Formats: sequence, structure tokens, C-alpha cells
Amino acid sequence: MSSDPTSSTRTAAIYYYASFLVFGGIGTTAGATLPMVIRHFEWSYLAAGWIFAASAVGYFLSTFVTGMVLPYWGIRRLMVVGLLLQTVGIGGFGFWASLPVNMALFVVLGLGQGAVEVSTNVGVVRIEAPGQNRLMNLVHSAFTIGAMAAPFMAGLLAWIHAPWRWVYVMMAVVGVGMLTWTCRAGSWMDLRESDHVSDSPGSSNEHSKLRDPLLIFLAATIFFYVGAEIGISNWIAEYFVNIHQSSASIGAMMVALFWFGVFLGRMAHGLWDHGQRQGMHLLISSFSSLVALLLAIWIRSAWLSAVLFFATGVGYSIVYPCVMSLIGMSFPKRQSAAIGMVSTSGGMGVFLFPFAMSAISEQFGLVNGFQFYLGLTILMCVCVGISLLLLRTKKQQQDR
Repeated sequence: MSSDPTSSTRTAAIYYYASFLVFGGIGTTAGATLPMVIRHFEWSYLAAGWIFAASAVGYFLSTFVTGMVLPYWGIRRLMVVGLLLQTVGIGGFGFWASLPVNMALFVVLGLGQGAVEVSTNVGVVRIEAPGQNRLMNLVHSAFTIGAMAAPFMAGLLAWIHAPWRWVYVMMAVVGVGMLTWTCRAGSWMDLRESDHVSDSPGSSNEHSKLRDPLLIFLAATIFFYVGAEIGISNWIAEYFVNIHQSSASIGAMMVALFWFGVFLGRMAHGLWDHGQRQGMHLLISSFSSLVALLLAIWIRSAWLSAVLFFATGVGYSIVYPCVMSLIGMSFPKRQSAAIGMVSTSGGMGVFLFPFAMSAISEQFGLVNGFQFYLGLTILMCVCVGISLLLLRTKKQQQDR
């Protein structure tokens, strides 16, 4: 698809924006309602960890498969499948008290979210102007709007003592609307990768590029980043209820506040960045998230902690879109496979880390659990630094 501002390109951009808006709302609903769900079903922290891990299993499998089949299936088919699974998973959660049943529903949810995320990222990379990541930042800012809206609604429902299940039903209704739009969308959604790349998607040369050290460390960056960011989002409501003795409604609002920080950071970067010095911006943003999170855990004032978690969100904000844009520019011939690989690494992080964090929190308390996320952020910063060094070396070799 051309990067010219044609009508189909604008329509595609609006669609992908809406896709991530819904994706963000559905993705943060469980974390916002976690204090209510735990107490309603009398689940332990470890049981809650199993729920989040179940979603991650589906996400991990889905991102891996989606990256491989997208060049042949096209975006529309995968979005239809993804949105359908996502809607069923979120809409069915909580109707039954059974932990295995709810875990199965979250596996379905994760399968859908993986397909939606990879398809949307690939679509955005294809219509983005060469060398820029403005659209990627703006589309990912839509995720944060949804990630703020759903927790806000959950907090409002808790404040008026309405059933927490309502927000899950609302998200399912929105998912049905997005699914309907996808089925009726124009022909621009049917473009396949094989329609606009000259190399065969299965060539050994291209598969060797997927073992590039730069791609591996970018994937590692997302592995630690997603594990920390989504982990904080999933547990920050319970953190404020348990550690700061806040109400369930305030806890849900903390999820919204965290994502508001991510939203502001992405919007600012998307509006002001012109594709220059992305690496430096990524480095500064990563280390600022580390400092803010360290202070947020150390501070014992609820208000100051809230401000610092907001600042942590600002720091995290551009990591994902910047990494995706760097992948799109560095691996133009195998975008869907490269993006799928990196998204899969994020899914692995979200799958592995909830077990560790919930076990730590169950034995030693939530503060120590959040210190685990601090450790992941440190590792993320290390991977960012190595990735930027590799990127500089790669550019120097290309310039010779």
C-alpha cells in the first residue's frame, strides 16, 4: 500500500487506530477488576497468576502463528478470527466460578489478542511513511485510550456498587462492533505481503535474517518490557488496595492513571517526532521508566506513588512503537515474520513472569513482587543499549 495520503490509506489508519482502542480496553479489564475478582471468587494471588498466564499462553501461540501465516492469509481473515476469539474470551469470563473454565476463556482471549496485535502492527508498518514512526506512535496511543477507558469504567462500577461483570459484557459488545466493521471493510484489507515484496517469504536468506543479533536483542527488549508493563497494569490495582489501603474503585483508577502516562508519552512522541534520533529517544525513555518505577515502589505515600507510577507509564510509552518501527525499517522484506517473532517474545514474557511474580507476592508480599518488575525493567534497559549499538554498527556497514 502506498504511503501517500490516499482515501484508502486514511481509512486504514482510522481502522487500525480503532482496532488498538478496543484491544487496549479489553487487555486491561482484568487488571482493573482484579481486586474485585479475587475477593468475589476467593482466589489466591497464585490463582490470579494462572489466569494471566493462561491469556499469555494463547497470546504467545497466536503471535507466532500469525506472523507465519499472515503473508498468505492477509490481514482481513486474521483480524476476523482474532476479533471473534477476543470477544468470546472477554465476554465469557466470570460467568462461572471455576478457575479452569476461566483459564480456558483467557486462553481464547489471548489467541484473539495475538492475532489482532500482529495484524495491526504489520498493517501500520505498511502504510507508515518511510523512516518515520509517527503513525505507529499514534495507533499505539489508541491502545492507551482503551486502557484508560476500561479501568475508569470498572472503577465507576465499583464506586456505584454495580456488578464488576458489567464491564466485561461492555467490552464484548464493543468487540462485536469492531468485528462487524472488519467484515464490511473495503478491499484495502485484503493486501497480502506476497503482493508487494519480491523475495519469497520462505527463502533461506530471509529466514537467516530472522536470526540477526539486532532482531534478537530487539525481541529481548520487548520480552522484558511487555512482562513489566503488562504485569504492572495487571497488579497495580491490587497493589494500591493491599499496600496503600485504597478502595477497589481507586485501585481501578490507578490502572487508568498508569495508562494515561503511556498515552501522553506516545501522543507527544507521535506529534513531535519526525523519524530522527529514535534510538536516543528510546534510550532516554527506557531509563526514565526505571528511575520512576524504583521511586514508586520505594515511596510510601499513596499520592506520590501514584504520580511516580504515572511517570513510569510515560517512560514506558514509546518503547513498543519505537521497537516496532525499527524492525519495520531494518527488516523490510520479512516484516510480518519479524514483527510476529518480536510480538511472540512479548507473549513469552507475559506467560513466564506472572508465575514468578505471583509466587513471590504470595510468599513475600506485593512490594517484593513489584521489585521483580523493577528487575525486568533493568534488563529491558540493558537490551535497549545493546540493540542501539548493533543498529549503529549495522548502519556503518551499510554506509561503507
